[in-house]
Amino acid sequence: MTGWIGGLQVRRTDRGQTPVADFLCTACGTFRRITGRDKVRDFVHANPITDHRATCSANQKGTTQR
Repeated sequence: MTGWIGGLQVRRTDRGQTPVADFLCTACGTFRRITGRDKVRDFVHANPITDHRATCSANQKGTTQR
């Protein structure tokens, strides 16, 4: 892998077909991994990208990115 792509990715594992949702904010580096059919469904339904924008440290005024 040569780089990270931000956003939300939903996939299934090879064994047992367990759903996995990965969320990465490339602006602030926040990463979350959710596993399990019900948890992934609820996580995606909650719209994590929009929810994160309100609390993202990169969007806070008066802060600088390094």
